[in-house]
Amino acid sequence: MLANSQIAARTSPKLMDLVAALATGLAGAVAHARRDVAAVLPGVAIAISLVPPLAVAGVCLGHGAGWLTLGALVLFLSNLLALVLGGIVVFTATGYAAEPAASSGRSRRRTRLTLVLLAAVVLLPLSANTVISYLLTAWSAQAQTVADEWISAVPGSSVTGADVVSREIRIRVRTPGEPPPISGLLSALHGRIPDGVPIVVETTQGSTIHAGRVGAPS
Repeated sequence: MLANSQIAARTSPKLMDLVAALATGLAGAVAHARRDVAAVLPGVAIAISLVPPLAVAGVCLGHGAGWLTLGALVLFLSNLLALVLGGIVVFTATGYAAEPAASSGRSRRRTRLTLVLLAAVVLLPLSANTVISYLLTAWSAQAQTVADEWISAVPGSSVTGADVVSREIRIRVRTPGEPPPISGLLSALHGRIPDGVPIVVETTQGSTIHAGRVGAPS
């Protein structure tokens, strides 16, 4: 499933996804508050923010991928929170908050507490995943350097890139034949990047080699 970029992008959410969803929520709220803006825009904002992560969660759950499902659900919750916060900011700025100002204080406190709890549930995994993704990106540069040395054993071969996809490092190689033994790559990576990072090698022949984790016993 992670070979599909649409699924991979929605199972590893980061803080930038929350910022993007907040912008979408602001745009949808403005469209809903103004009569001169097309009424279809709020529906579009909801569709592009809420439907895709729920669909990905369903696909991942159907394949029994629990962690990927959890990642997609976190993205759904973060997008939902962003839409709510965007609506609160816009409707408060346009004066819609004046009418219910005399509502029950207990009800307002309960609403605020719910938003704070939802924000905590969303921000903790998003922040952790952002830090992890940043570290993996730095390690992918190290992995590409090591892979260049590893693939040089086969004449005419080269490394076309190394990327982070859902917390694993994917190394793309171009080679006229079979790549060198994959155990040599893992051995060379040991000490250059932390143990436990999954390594996947993709070749121009269309094969995907799950090399394993750095530092794991072969």
